[in-house]
Amino acid sequence: MSASLRAAALACVLLASACSFFDEPRTITTAPKPGAACTALGGLSRDNTPTARELVVVIDRSDSMRDAETRQNADWYAAIFGGRGVPLEDGSISFGAQEKSLIPSLPTPAVIKIGAIDGGESIAWQGAPVYLPRMTGGERNRAEFAGNTSACLRELVDRATRNPGKRGTNVMAAFRVGQRGTTEAQHTLIVVTDGLATTGCADLRQTAMRDVAHAARIVRSCDAQRAVPDLTGWEVRLPWVGAVGQGHPEPQEPHLQWLRTLWSGMCAQATRSAQSCTVESGSRPGPMSAAAAAAGSQTAASAGPEDGRIKFLSVEEPPNPVQVETLPSDLLFATDSDRVSARGLKALASFTNKVIPKAPEWLEVLGHTDDQGDPAYNVDLSVRRAEAVRRVLKEAGLGHVRVVGMGEKAPKCAGTSPADRSCNRRVEIKYKVRG
Repeated sequence: MSASLRAAALACVLLASACSFFDEPRTITTAPKPGAACTALGGLSRDNTPTARELVVVIDRSDSMRDAETRQNADWYAAIFGGRGVPLEDGSISFGAQEKSLIPSLPTPAVIKIGAIDGGESIAWQGAPVYLPRMTGGERNRAEFAGNTSACLRELVDRATRNPGKRGTNVMAAFRVGQRGTTEAQHTLIVVTDGLATTGCADLRQTAMRDVAHAARIVRSCDAQRAVPDLTGWEVRLPWVGAVGQGHPEPQEPHLQWLRTLWSGMCAQATRSAQSCTVESGSRPGPMSAAAAAAGSQTAASAGPEDGRIKFLSVEEPPNPVQVETLPSDLLFATDSDRVSARGLKALASFTNKVIPKAPEWLEVLGHTDDQGDPAYNVDLSVRRAEAVRRVLKEAGLGHVRVVGMGEKAPKCAGTSPADRSCNRRVEIKYKVRG
């Protein structure tokens, strides 16, 4: 064999390419070293065959997704793909055809991207996209190609579960996958999350998760904030909504139904098609096997920020949907003024940031004064101040705001001392949230 032919043969072995002159059968039993499988796939050449599948997997790496005591992760690779890749006659790769795996096989050519989310605003991609060229060639090379594919994907999935950078979960960040890479391919996004977003437009920390209509209002609120990415043409799957790690508060079935309604609505808004969305509360997969861990994967993450705990209210407990925010007039206005001060604008911005994700049904602004001066003038001043606050709320995106001028008729503090009168000079913002 010439030197050039020997070099080509060696390259085919190292890169697991589809060189057709390796025809002898061989069973591949040795797992590639960490990083080697992805490196081998990255060195393969690609032809002009159109990509058949574009697959994006985004994994929630936040605290609630792992065991509260051991910090061990579920075996998400096995749940998504299955086991070791083996070549099929049609040029696709089978991952063991496990009954419950989401992607039991992949056609080639294909491109796969693996990412992670936490409380941040964007996806943390785990390495470069994995480009799989069209699988051809002899049995040995096809087997190595399929084995490298599964080893590389397992490594990237395992890496995605580790070490959250920011507290909480921003599920909407997982929808920001960008434009479809190729128009001919089937485009699939799998989001591995319990769906309990604690950051972003769908903040659920103050939501009781009992009124299904409120889930639809959150979707409309996110859309109004232009926080719903465009996923037109994508198939989107959220298979484990509500499947928190062991030791974390667990939602009841009515809460799960509420979560499914929320994320089905959010997905339909993003894809512009409810038929493109599959949102389920599947059983949480078990931990990674000892064999998988021995192959170089890690099942536990180092200590990271804890999620804000979600309190699941009893479904039998009647909700108290009307809430009140009280702001001192001395904070919002100068004496005898109806113009909101800089400090007041900052306080109202903090309020709107907190309440907009709750998607309130309505708001009511009540202006109050102390008992000094003419009662009719105090009523007029309280109306003008309430109206000034309403304008700020409206500019921030809160509609359905009613204004009431109470004047001095409803004191909060009895007495006429300076402290009592300061207590009575206030603006109350009432708003109704059903959870």
